[in-house]
Amino acid sequence: MRVVLEGKVDDMSVDNGKPLKDADVDALHALGETLNSKRGAQDQSHNIEGNTGMAVGLKYASEFTAAVLVGAFLGYGVDHFVGTAPWGLLSGLLLGFCAGVRNIVGLAKQSLETEDLGQDLSKHE
Repeated sequence: MRVVLEGKVDDMSVDNGKPLKDADVDALHALGETLNSKRGAQDQSHNIEGNTGMAVGLKYASEFTAAVLVGAFLGYGVDHFVGTAPWGLLSGLLLGFCAGVRNIVGLAKQSLETEDLGQDLSKHE
């Protein structure tokens, strides 16, 4: 069997010392092509943007978490400089929560528009 590694051709044999025949090599190439076509079909399981469900979920979670943390940080800063503890932190958390929900709704709308799933069915009649 010929193995091409980094541009070098190497003749290999099976464990019993007999070289592989051309038919065996052709069968291996056919198997490789079949595997590549199956892998290509698996790659099509992603949505339009190329993201898996887990990637989209992590994107939503990170957007929401970031908004809440920024709100909390800003609220804590207000408490520290103005001396209104704990009201600045609580209001910052509330505003961060609202901003996070707004971000997720915006991302979901964008995803629906991109995938064309949110279209009005009456347009197609």
